[in-house]
Amino acid sequence: MTYDFFNLPFTKSINNGLDDSATSMQKKLRATPHAVSLIAHDDSLARVWYGRMILPPKNAYSAAMNTTYGDIRKLLVDTPDAKVSPGLGCSSMDMRALSGGGEASACGEDELLCWARCMSLSEYNVSGSTCADQNLPLQCINPRDQFSSGSFHGDYYPACSSSAEAVTPYPEIPAPAGNCAAEWEAFSTDSSYDHRFDLTTTANDGAVLMWSVVNGSIKARLAFNNTFGWLATGLANVGGGKNGMHGANVLMAMPGGNYSAATGLDIDEGSSVKSFVIDPTDTSFRHWQEPVGTNPNAQVVSSECFTELIFDADNINDIPFNLTGTDQMIWAGNGDDYFMGYHGLNRARFTVEWSTGEAYFGAFNAEENTVTSTSSGGQFTLLTASLTAASVVYSLML
Repeated sequence: MTYDFFNLPFTKSINNGLDDSATSMQKKLRATPHAVSLIAHDDSLARVWYGRMILPPKNAYSAAMNTTYGDIRKLLVDTPDAKVSPGLGCSSMDMRALSGGGEASACGEDELLCWARCMSLSEYNVSGSTCADQNLPLQCINPRDQFSSGSFHGDYYPACSSSAEAVTPYPEIPAPAGNCAAEWEAFSTDSSYDHRFDLTTTANDGAVLMWSVVNGSIKARLAFNNTFGWLATGLANVGGGKNGMHGANVLMAMPGGNYSAATGLDIDEGSSVKSFVIDPTDTSFRHWQEPVGTNPNAQVVSSECFTELIFDADNINDIPFNLTGTDQMIWAGNGDDYFMGYHGLNRARFTVEWSTGEAYFGAFNAEENTVTSTSSGGQFTLLTASLTAASVVYSLML
């Protein structure tokens, strides 16, 4: 096997500034530890593949994913079971490798290149023949009936559609006119609460959770350093997909109502805070847009710069807060659009002990007595790229 490496240990050595005091072992370069797994095949057949491991700069832009490689890496770390494209090609941790940003020909007969992966047609009750019967082409589309080449990340799926409109970004919320940065510290500080956990990382826009325990209830305020597209926090579903997001019970503030995946929120309906259970398998809001239970004792306040979600509760959807122990929580926010769009890096999973005020990113593993950090900026994963002509799984371990 032949490998073409961008050698991370070498780069780290440069950054750390190796000097004459470094030992020979410290100076010795090695290939980054990795593993390759190929799908089993008959002994009479041969499998040939070529791979390259590189680490694009975090601010390098991926046209296929419509975001930076820094965002992609952090998404892969925070949602290890997500089928996202982690490399320069259209590869993922368990999908058929695609060449040069994605080739539909690499997908199977019952698949279509869509959402940066080969999506099953049968899961969406479509096929080339059913579309032909309707005199419609089989396309990768979004709920706004815009077609995609299949290489973009977002709410896409295979469908029979005659749409000739290429995908466009959601209409953006107007940017603030004022100097928001100068006002954030004051907005995110409130001495009336007993405890405070800064959710801000180098990757997100900034958020702070403040709370007090009063008469068996959590009185809390989540401050978000962005305009109001939506803002949510709640109880992580321990063991759930996408780092506990799938199946989580959350309080979500929205700036409008009458949501439609095609037209977004109706802002004229006014803002609200409601309880939801995130779908156990599907991420997009349209799959779990119906609120559950009664309206929580909560409110949302927003300005052109900031958003705050304030609530007073002892449970979410009848799941009580653990006031004598810890809860695994999640938060996320969007300040970009009124379509309940992607949160980007404005999210995290964290653990909080309500009574003492102790909190940290990630989840505590009692069996191993360790904390798995899952904040937006807390981990690093080397990514694979440019894999061709094979079904490959790379497990990269630094």
